Amino acid sequence: MLALPAALLIATAGAADFTEVAALERLWSGVRDSSEQVVMSLDRGAELWPQQSERRVRTVVAPVSIAWLGAHVLYLEEFIEDDPQQPRRQLLLLLEPAGDAPQAVRAHLFTFASPGRWKHLNYRAPLIAALTRGDIVPAAGCDLLLTRGGDQFSGGTLGHHCLDAGSGSARYLDYQLVIGADLYWYRRRVLRQSDGELQQEVIGFNRFEPNEAQLYACRIAWSPSGNPRDLRPLTTLELYEAGGHGRFVTPDGRTFELTLHGRDWPFAVDRDALLLLLQSPGAASPLATAWAQMDEQQIRLELDWLQVRCGSMAPDSAELTQ
Repeated sequence: MLALPAALLIATAGAADFTEVAALERLWSGVRDSSEQVVMSLDRGAELWPQQSERRVRTVVAPVSIAWLGAHVLYLEEFIEDDPQQPRRQLLLLLEPAGDAPQAVRAHLFTFASPGRWKHLNYRAPLIAALTRGDIVPAAGCDLLLTRGGDQFSGGTLGHHCLDAGSGSARYLDYQLVIGADLYWYRRRVLRQSDGELQQEVIGFNRFEPNEAQLYACRIAWSPSGNPRDLRPLTTLELYEAGGHGRFVTPDGRTFELTLHGRDWPFAVDRDALLLLLQSPGAASPLATAWAQMDEQQIRLELDWLQVRCGSMAPDSAELTQ
């Protein structure tokens, strides 16, 4: 009789762990069109496009049924938008709870021994049935740890273990990713193993040209007592300053939405300022607003029971030249 509640408790905990997995699986699945830009590269070669120029990249992610690999498996295919027959990246992603981190999911990456054979795998059910363990290769050290914050997941590789095998030199990859309902941002950095010196950096974003708007990290703190001295960290949302928005839920069950405006100024044109809005979903008017100069690259909204601090995740290009 005493063992039954314990078993139920374990089952409930397991179900909670997989809640995040199912949420990420739903959110990640779909087609994303990104503008991709080489921010910096020391590599030379005809296959590379010039720095600061852009390419349109399409990323297709779909759930596939591969029971012997796991219950939650995604197929990811990435290609230059006008050349879908030549994928530049094909992955299987096995999603599992990250037991050592709350509200987090670990994505185990697998590449293909013969990528061309498995092209457009998500549309070819008979081919999926033919896939065996010998057809895939674990991407050692390249697992992604993605943590839920509001209605977004963000994270990436950890440490220096994801090696850049195709470069011919000792380098490792740092890949960071933010996934939201209307937000898909990634950054791929290649660093030298010996001293961590940056060799290449590429970013992609599905909502705006990377050199025209900034991505902001907005850290949210909440006070259960309503006293600003009792503020506690709640979550972090990534918002782009061109109408980016995200939702979060406070521990007392209330849902709120943050929206950040800048270059897409909603009321007038040529305003060099940031506008941060806090509102309840579907409400006609915001609960609170905050303003800041664009060149400060920071904005803060402070209430007795809630505090939001947003800062640019990348410095303005003008700062880099100073």
